Amino acid sequence: MSDATAPPARFRATIEYDGTSFHGSQLQPGVRTVQRDMEEALGKLFDRPVRIDLAGRTDAGVHATAQEIAFDAPRAWGPEELARALGAILPDDIAVRKVRNAADDFHPRFGAEGRRYRYAIAEGGRRRPFLRDRAWIPHWPLDRDALARLAAAVPGERSFERFARAGQPERGTRCRVGRAAWSFDRPPFLFFEIVADRFLHHMVRYLVGTSVEIAAARRPFEDFERLLAGEAASRPVFPAPPGGLYLTGVRYGGEWNSGPGIPWLPADGQRT
Repeated sequence: MSDATAPPARFRATIEYDGTSFHGSQLQPGVRTVQRDMEEALGKLFDRPVRIDLAGRTDAGVHATAQEIAFDAPRAWGPEELARALGAILPDDIAVRKVRNAADDFHPRFGAEGRRYRYAIAEGGRRRPFLRDRAWIPHWPLDRDALARLAAAVPGERSFERFARAGQPERGTRCRVGRAAWSFDRPPFLFFEIVADRFLHHMVRYLVGTSVEIAAARRPFEDFERLLAGEAASRPVFPAPPGGLYLTGVRYGGEWNSGPGIPWLPADGQRT
């Protein structure tokens, strides 16, 4: 059997991207998306149309340090060769971290056991031009104890419909959150990290936006409890800006495809 008629091989890849110039990760007509750029690059390499699968959707302006994708390729290609070739033709705001062989039935979304997001906030309120699309810079002082208390209430399995723009009708609005916590050890940054089996549309951004409003004494604490219980808040909630959000990992077979963290941040002990 020649390579032209042989069944394709399945590959998986961990990619990272700066989401600033993308209209999200998933394919949409007439706009630039991560999926569109990846499929165009693979199509050039294989000289045929290619469709990729993604582990999860990221919205316009949201970044990823460890998005997982999968695709079929001619068997003449190997993982290292694919990684080098993609690195040579992809635009500067997408990078392939690693490519591996995958089982024929591997799907990065349906095979995922968990996903991890991190949201970055820079305190102080002053303008930081280089963080404009990398972190949220609220103009109000934040009560860290309140942030910690709010995060502690999030883990568990429940409907997060009040913290979402929309659910998935076929899967409902219930999510199982394994971990949610703020960290304060990298001034001027505050980080919210959350791990769950799945996320609803804008869910992390709504959780962060509501938490920041409460920690800034701009919304009653009880609103968070009402929203977690599926009840209406005292007034509408709004999502945090997309530029502070990063998809930092996807878990398969008990192992994450990447360690936590955001690559551009300064080393421990440095100040920004």
